[in-house]
Amino acid sequence: MAKKKSNNTSASATRARASRQAERQQRLKNIRTAPPVQSTQKVRKQAARRNTSWWWIGAIILACIIIVGVFVFISYNQKPAGVIGPTDQTVLKAVTTVKSSVLEDVNTGGLQNVITPIKGQPPLTGPNGKPEIFYYGAEFCPYCAADRWSMVVALSRFGTFSQLPQSLSSSTDTAPNTSTFTFVNSKYTSSIIDFVPLENEDRDGKPLQEPTAAQQQLLQTFKVTGYPFLDIGNRYQVGALYDPGVLANLSQKDIASKLSDPNDTVTKNIIGGANYLTAAICAVTNNQPADVCTTGPIPSIIQSLSQKGSVPINNQADIVHNLALIVDRRRV
Repeated sequence: MAKKKSNNTSASATRARASRQAERQQRLKNIRTAPPVQSTQKVRKQAARRNTSWWWIGAIILACIIIVGVFVFISYNQKPAGVIGPTDQTVLKAVTTVKSSVLEDVNTGGLQNVITPIKGQPPLTGPNGKPEIFYYGAEFCPYCAADRWSMVVALSRFGTFSQLPQSLSSSTDTAPNTSTFTFVNSKYTSSIIDFVPLENEDRDGKPLQEPTAAQQQLLQTFKVTGYPFLDIGNRYQVGALYDPGVLANLSQKDIASKLSDPNDTVTKNIIGGANYLTAAICAVTNNQPADVCTTGPIPSIIQSLSQKGSVPINNQADIVHNLALIVDRRRV
């Protein structure tokens, strides 16, 4: 009997050990397969890090918006570099007596396709039969402001400005407060051409000078709906010559002083445009005066204009119309 009891005890112990071992194995198995359990503190830290990252991204975006806003505000509210006032004789002299060496060195200044020949129209002439140069612009227009510099340089080679008031483009338009002139109350004389300027609106966009019936007909013929528009004897038409941003933060005196340096960007744009205008005017004056039209880069520019295909009046009207929409969306 004792022996049998011993055997039973041994068997029970064996089963108990097997059971405990099975339980340990099951626990190990559960540990291996169960997903990792993160502490609440660790989860909170990760969430906090994510929130902090989003806050930083938002702060950076907000800072960029503020910086851009500040620059825009400053650009539209800073004190203009130029002035609005009467003729400055020093500035006038610098712009109307540019050295021939500068005119030659600049040549086209890298400007391209700024003048378009037309056909199908009778010559535009003044009351005395001289070729007419008709300008249609506005004082607020920044592209007009830029063009006037080139126009004054070019026209001074065919006549004389004795009065040229100073002005600024609009303070709320593209390239705000661009230093320039106004042709209102300006005085120009020439024995070769008739220069007829018209400033249709003032610096605030209000009506200033109204076109005559003949001028209105000309504008309608070419479907002109914006500024600037320059008609050179009905043989060439010109819109914006260059980006007015080139003149940013410069006064009339600053700009005039640069016209002695042919390597300056301002000079290249102004004089490059002036040489194109000079060549086009020479083409309608039969190369008069000869000392202007047959020297320097002018003959080669005239040749390039003659080689450029003329555009029929209907197509040309579309070109001028589209350019006007790009240059300034003010309407006639």
